[in-house]
Amino acid sequence: MERKVLIFKEEQQVEAFAKALAKAVPGECRAERDTSWTLPALKVHGVTLGQILAAATWAGFEPVHVIE
Repeated sequence: MERKVLIFKEEQQVEAFAKALAKAVPGECRAERDTSWTLPALKVHGVTLGQILAAATWAGFEPVHVIE
């Protein structure tokens, strides 16, 4: 599984996007806060870029950066 880090503008977006990602991914995925960044970040495992795009549709916003 690939690990990706999603960077957001606001802290509230991290929790909201994690919930949207759980809806968008049909199988198992792990999402956890990543505090090693200066901006709010979410570390995800087991998701594709398409699933991140689907989660962005559910959440109503998208990450500022997606780092693979």
